[in-house]
Parts: sequence; C-alpha cells; structure tokens
Amino acid sequence: MNIAIYNLYWSTYGGGEQVAAGAAEHLLAAGHDVTVLGPEPLDVQMMQARLGRDLSKCQYRRGTTDVEASMGSEDFDLFINCTYLSSAIPRSLRSLYYVHFPGVPLSTRRKLSSHVAAVGGRLLSRFASLPGPLEGVRAGFERRVHDVSWAQHYTTIAANSSFTAEWVERLWDVTSETLYPPVDISVPLTSHRSVVMSLGRFFDRSFGHCKKQDVLLDAWEAIEHQDALPEWSIRLIGGADGASRDYVLALRRRSLDLRANIAVNAPRELVRTTLGEASMFWHAAGFGEDPSSHPDRFEHFGIAIVEAMAAGIVPIVFGAAGPAEIVRHGVDGYHWSTVDELVEVTERVASDPEEWNRLSESARTRAQEYSDAAFGERLLAMLN
Repeated sequence: MNIAIYNLYWSTYGGGEQVAAGAAEHLLAAGHDVTVLGPEPLDVQMMQARLGRDLSKCQYRRGTTDVEASMGSEDFDLFINCTYLSSAIPRSLRSLYYVHFPGVPLSTRRKLSSHVAAVGGRLLSRFASLPGPLEGVRAGFERRVHDVSWAQHYTTIAANSSFTAEWVERLWDVTSETLYPPVDISVPLTSHRSVVMSLGRFFDRSFGHCKKQDVLLDAWEAIEHQDALPEWSIRLIGGADGASRDYVLALRRRSLDLRANIAVNAPRELVRTTLGEASMFWHAAGFGEDPSSHPDRFEHFGIAIVEAMAAGIVPIVFGAAGPAEIVRHGVDGYHWSTVDELVEVTERVASDPEEWNRLSESARTRAQEYSDAAFGERLLAMLN
C-alpha cells in the first residue's frame, strides 16, 4: 500500500513521535511505501540518534495543518494520523487514528457555550448569504461548537492504553482498540549501581501535562535531608525546548546542592547507558492533578517506564492511569500516592537486595509484553 503517516511534531522526538516512527519502520519492513507528512523534512540522522529509528527510505510531503493533511490524504491507500489532538478528516479509502489522548472533559460553561453556538449556527445556516456583521457572527458560532463527528470518518481508532481507550469512548463516542506503543527493550543488561533515574520530557507546568520532575526533586531532597541512601544519586533525563527553559533552569539550580544530575536533550546513547546503570526508576506525572477534570495531565501510557523495566530497573510510579496499568503493584514495582510514600518505598527497596531482585526479574519479564516486535505484530494484524 501507499501509506501516509501524519505528525505535526516529528522534531520533538517524544513518545508520540516514537509511535509514528515505529509504525513507519514496521510498514517499510512489510513492503509498503511510506510518506511522512509534517511541517518540515525529517532530520533522518537526528531521528536515528534520538529515537533509534531508521526512516531514510520514507518519502516526505509538507503538511502544516489538519486541512492540508486531510486534502493530501486522498492520494494514499491508507492515512495514519499520529498527531496529538488533530481533527483532520481522512479522504483515503482506509484510515487509522492513533490516539495519544482525546482531550479533556468540557466544563459546564463550555458545554453551554457549545450548545448555544450550535443552535445559533443552525438558525443562521438557513441563509445562503448574510450581511458582513452577521457572517462574522456565524463564523464565531462555528468556532465555539464542540464537534467530534470527524472521528466517525476513521476506519479504525487505536488508543495507546486501556486508560486512553476509556476516555476516547467517553469524549468522542467511538470505540477504539488498544495498541500499546512500541518500546525498545533491547537495552543491554549491565551491573546496576546505586542510581535512581527518571526519563521524560521537561514540560513547564503552565503547559498542563508535566512530568513533575520538581516533585521528584522534593522527594530526593527529603532522602538526603534524612541522611538516607548516602551511596545513591539521582539522574533526571529528558528533552526540552525554549518554552520550558525557566523550568529546567530551576531544576538545575536545585540540583547543585544535591547528588542529582539534570541531562537535557541528551543523546540516545546516554539514555541507554543510564538504563544499564540505574537500579530504580521514578515517575510522577499526574501527581496533584484531578483525573475527572484533567485526565490529560496524567501519563497515558509510559514508554520510558517499560524501557526501564526491560533493563531490570525497579519502577516506582505514581499509581494512576497508564503507569498503574503497566506496573503491577508489589509484583513488578510499586505505586505511590504521596511524596512520603515515594521516599519510604524507595528506601525500603534499596535496603533489601532480595526484594529488589524479585521485582527486577518480574519487571524484565513484564516488559516483553510491550516490545517493539509486539507493537509491529499488532499493528499489521490491525491493518490487515
């Protein structure tokens, strides 16, 4: 088939881009022709360095908006939309929308505004043309209507976790299949050291979804202030752009007086090295957030968590959404709900080698269920 994969954020090299690039790689290997749609041509070398994906055989077509992507999709046998919160309507014979998360529930005020706008729009739609001011009113009504009917146009909706699938049905009124993201589980096993690690993009809290690395530093400060785990250190790794500069600088200032290291926009090799050295993995996305009003601020799956588990690192994660789905509490790792619990569990596991070994072995086995190979098999079966 001639397949298009649409993503507006290829150059951020995050989890969503890992899914899009993984899909492209598997489809190329299956003999399909793949064209990537996005704002600028792929940096193939950077894609290889940051995500470990070879997309050198992909074609490229410019697509900077949902409208452009929708229009371009009619030239392909299959259109795959991997863009977060896109509402592009496919024009291809077959289509697949990969949902990272479907958005947030509407507030009462937003629901009322959408309803009023829909009624007003229907009244004005009776007229083929309107005077200038009223035409502006009609356009304003159209912008305020909350319409997710475009989702009905896709042949298949795939969600990155059961947590996401539940919200797809609630917010879009469509059924989705679960297609877990591809995870690199080929990290070489080496001798683990007394290192706690976190792997996730640095987002300023003002953007809503934040990995809460500042909360992890709160916990680490508590450990050091208690003179606990004197042989241990923490390393926080993740990508960042200029918009989160102040957030990253604040973390770095705090880390100067701690046994902590902040690695920003690190090459994939440093990530793999740390995965081979660390013994515990911390994760905090969703902490302090309300799941009923802002489910988007939780970790919808957790690629980095699975990568750590594949390396035998014991995960200690905030017990909600995707991470709670991946990590079985007390079996592969532990869930926490307060900073004190995070500190207590970490100290307990660090001081009990037998417990660490049991969790590490189980985590490594569990990670196999989310491998890149498993993703490829599910994707091709879904398309077939």
